[in-house]
Amino acid sequence: MPDKRDYYDILGVSRGASAEEIKKAYRKLARKHHPDVNPGDAEAENRFKEISEAYAVLSDKKKRAEYDQFGHAGPQGAGFDFSDFDFGGFRTGGFDIGGFTYEDLFGDLFGGGARRRGPSRGEDLSYRLQISFKDAYKGAEIPIMFNHTGVCGRCGGNGAEPGTGTANCPRCQGTGQEKVAQGAFHFAHACPQCNGTGKIVSNPCSECRGQGGVQKQERLTVKIPAGVDTGSKVRVGGKGNAGARGGPPGDLYILVEVSPDSLFRRDGADISFDLPLTFAEAAMGARVRIPLPGGASTTLTIPPGTQGGQKLRLKDKGFPGLRGRGRGHLYAVVKIRVPKAPKGKAGELIRELEEALDMDPRKGLW
Repeated sequence: MPDKRDYYDILGVSRGASAEEIKKAYRKLARKHHPDVNPGDAEAENRFKEISEAYAVLSDKKKRAEYDQFGHAGPQGAGFDFSDFDFGGFRTGGFDIGGFTYEDLFGDLFGGGARRRGPSRGEDLSYRLQISFKDAYKGAEIPIMFNHTGVCGRCGGNGAEPGTGTANCPRCQGTGQEKVAQGAFHFAHACPQCNGTGKIVSNPCSECRGQGGVQKQERLTVKIPAGVDTGSKVRVGGKGNAGARGGPPGDLYILVEVSPDSLFRRDGADISFDLPLTFAEAAMGARVRIPLPGGASTTLTIPPGTQGGQKLRLKDKGFPGLRGRGRGHLYAVVKIRVPKAPKGKAGELIRELEEALDMDPRKGLW
């Protein structure tokens, strides 16, 4: 036993490695050293036996615990017996090496990627749609015109002229696969004659030329939910390209772009806009009429002593959250309008007001 290598070192993992890390390390090494990949190489065969032995223990929770405690000796010095390896079935000493099969390790190399092609879902399509700020706020139903591949109405999607149908491919006998042997390797790829479908069309449809689908232009009214923003996606199910061989169609995704507004600004679900006030309105307070993003208006109360830059909040007047998650708020940002170089009587009154208020705005600042 002293000459045996540490199982963790054999797989190249730490003693605290997770079961998934151990499985991943074994699969990588097994693919590299398997006897079928290295025919006639005794060293590779021994290496494969070594890593399989290590994985047989470390992949089993109980045996790994025994190994961690007793090492190669095993419990009560019984040790682990690996004298009867079977490379074909990946079994050793009466227990399965982690449930791996030949297909698990080499399915992508030895024909696992070549399968007869059955019905497959059609491609998804995308459509860029620019909408107004108001439509994003309230939601809208907008008509669009788009192109997509639809099922051929003449042949129903099978590509054959009506009344002729399809037949099994003579090259692959309807399997959709063609197998090739190269030494110890056996590969399978999609049959080039039928494109992996297993079927051929002897008399192609005159409308779609055997493709099963035709280009169509369709007019559709898209429902845009309130609260969308630039980058939002709206899915229209079943309006993508037609599926192949009777498969379902893909979906149409509307990629939303919201145009900026001349008055309102957006920050997530919140909206803000600049509210001009006169000096008197800000100082004395007032009630002013303001617009709302949806097109309506409301009255806003301005508290006396309102300062420039101050934000007045209108609760729940912002964008609605998608999927019903509350609403944002609307903020009126105060901008006090000062008269430009008043002269005459207006200028005298402003001077008198300043003296009466006896207020220095810079007092205490420096």
